[in-house]
Amino acid sequence: MLIINNILYMSENTNVSIFTVCNVAYLNKVMVLAESVFLHNGIKTDVFVFDKKRRLNVNLEYCNIHWIEDEKIPNFKNLAFKYTVIELTTALKPFLALKLLKHSSKVLFFDPDVMVFNSLRQIIDQLDKYSIIITPHYFIPKINGLIDDARLMRFGPYNLGFFAANNSNESKEFLNWWSERCVADGFDDAQFGIFTDQKWVSIALCFFPFIHVSYNSGLNVAFWNLEERSVSVTNEGKYIINNEFPLVFFHFSSFNKKSPEKLSYRNFNKGQNTDSIIAELGLLYASKLKDLTSITSETAYTFDYMSDGRYISPTLRRAYAFIMNKLPVGHDPFDSSGVVADFAKKNHLFQKRNKRYIQLGYNNLTNNSEKLNIVFIFMKLLLSLFGPNNFMNLSRLFVYLSSFQRIDNFWKLPKKNR
Repeated sequence: MLIINNILYMSENTNVSIFTVCNVAYLNKVMVLAESVFLHNGIKTDVFVFDKKRRLNVNLEYCNIHWIEDEKIPNFKNLAFKYTVIELTTALKPFLALKLLKHSSKVLFFDPDVMVFNSLRQIIDQLDKYSIIITPHYFIPKINGLIDDARLMRFGPYNLGFFAANNSNESKEFLNWWSERCVADGFDDAQFGIFTDQKWVSIALCFFPFIHVSYNSGLNVAFWNLEERSVSVTNEGKYIINNEFPLVFFHFSSFNKKSPEKLSYRNFNKGQNTDSIIAELGLLYASKLKDLTSITSETAYTFDYMSDGRYISPTLRRAYAFIMNKLPVGHDPFDSSGVVADFAKKNHLFQKRNKRYIQLGYNNLTNNSEKLNIVFIFMKLLLSLFGPNNFMNLSRLFVYLSSFQRIDNFWKLPKKNR
């Protein structure tokens, strides 16, 4: 047995696996997670690192490091080329859970940007009764223009930054179903009803009614549900939610590292929470991250580059997803002198000056207002030329074209196979 912070950990915890997934750039966040898990539960976190092996400065007292290249994942190089880092790490979560269940009776997954504040015993014990445990993003319907029900329609009602599974035929049936779909279609394609691993679970309860949805307000607290979860501190210094539920873990998604007192760089409703408690949580997490800023000096994601260092654009990844099964069996997509490089050159899919892709969103509207005005003028011109009906059809075509991996007869296949 083990005693930490006056908490007693019995030997049964040794058959419980807790894991996360990340690339090297996220390891400081992972170590905050691993330390918090260990200090409150006495369990080392299994960390699956999606990068090529390199020297790491991490505290192995809190975690076990597993390099994804060593996990013997079928067709791994093809998946690593097909998917972005977020798509790849999320797509393989159910596969890795199944792998851990070969020697564990229970498995818990946490996103790398989670921090545990309390014992996980209540979740572990619930796995004696339930095969799978998940949590919804929030409990109370919302239409407020920030985080509301319309977003759940796009990204799914359940947040898969956490899930738990026991070693049963039911859980394995679900995990195998989930894994197959994530490996085949784990894209970030919300406009087509697909959002990485998460949107698939939206329909999982249709097929697997044994899945338990936990409505414990102390689980998976995050900026998107703070409106309904008031955080306070007890006389003993413990965080509590709605004066009833102990804060078990907080999900610091979209953390605002430049202004940690704001917690998230996204706009959200604070509900009954004071600015001071929001700032306290953000500054606490920021201080933990600051202590771990020097874990590695090399943070570039290895699978973003061909063997000669050329950057692999998201467009090239999507195009490859469509043609990969038409290429020779056993090809290495990262080979800069191979068949995929030929395909990329033929279709102009290598970025000039090797510039990395930066995704633009609603937060970039202000800084790009002039460019948007030019686009609006062009669209208005198309509207006047084509008329409203053809304009609508053209708009729908643009949405279709945004999913490159679903388009036939668009790409030029290489004539030679290497």
